[in-house]
Amino acid sequence: MNLKDIAQAAQVSPATVSLVLHNKKGVNKETRERLTELLIQNGYVIESDPLPFSQTRSIRFLKYSLHSYLVDGNANFVSSMIDSIEHESRRLGYNLIMTSFDAHNAGEVFDMLRSQPQEDGLILLGTEWYPHDNTYLQELHSPLVIVDNLLVQEPYDCVVANNEQLSYIAVKHLADLGHPKIGLLANSLPTCNCQSLRSSYKSALQKLGLPFDSSLIHEVPPSLSGSYESTKALLRQGVTFPSAMLAINDCIALGAIKAFKEAGVRVPEDISVVGIDNISFSAISDPPLTTCNAYPADLGIWAVRLLDHKISHPDSPVQKMLIDGDLIIRNSTKKYKPR
Repeated sequence: MNLKDIAQAAQVSPATVSLVLHNKKGVNKETRERLTELLIQNGYVIESDPLPFSQTRSIRFLKYSLHSYLVDGNANFVSSMIDSIEHESRRLGYNLIMTSFDAHNAGEVFDMLRSQPQEDGLILLGTEWYPHDNTYLQELHSPLVIVDNLLVQEPYDCVVANNEQLSYIAVKHLADLGHPKIGLLANSLPTCNCQSLRSSYKSALQKLGLPFDSSLIHEVPPSLSGSYESTKALLRQGVTFPSAMLAINDCIALGAIKAFKEAGVRVPEDISVVGIDNISFSAISDPPLTTCNAYPADLGIWAVRLLDHKISHPDSPVQKMLIDGDLIIRNSTKKYKPR
């Protein structure tokens, strides 16, 4: 909905909608709340009142990459998440500080965060974060939320896509098309999310009464070119693929489709391929890729909201929430040393 449509739906003038969007005076509380909800639902960001410099709050976003295939190579998934983090931070009155780093300087970055804490909270991109990296997170002074990694059995606040549901939706879609066997194009550099999706793929097959065959799982690099070259190599080796494949992400799916087409394997006539992430390239591929939305923008929004809750309510009780089945949000009892 555009601003005119929102005004019509709320039965107010476009000028009133503009006042609320730009956080101006002249609108009563009830109408402001109603329009604010409509604007946010339709992707608009309400401007926040500027704060005096001495009162400005800040969030530091920690963009960590190990090999960067998923962080920088998974087109627009991470960028969409970062955009929503920036917008939601601004809406809630926070300045966003960006810090990019990798495994080589992770120790230096976290030493700085412990010795010179300046921000009210931290959001860590966990896409390529592994459990052994958790030692870096000890004795932080600022509340921390990890996005795109659940860190199972660790006491951290996390926001992650519901991988169980994503896998089930994808596998069920292929099963409903009548495919008797469904294979998996897995990540040869598995992250925690990839391992979760792989496990969920097996669980989905069992729930749907389909056979699980480990020989139908093929590991390929998690990039367009890597998946393309590896799938070409598998085809040259005479590997026979089943009539349907689930790919752990869209880049892997798109690379494999290119290899299939060059080998004369028609998609979807000879083999159906489904991806996960719903990146923009999926819609313009030939043929367009069927994919499941992992809601990167929602991941970013809820990461900021959870962090804001932790900053405002540091003693909040532990809980697990499932938002519309799409996201898992974990609010832990982890305590942080005051600054």
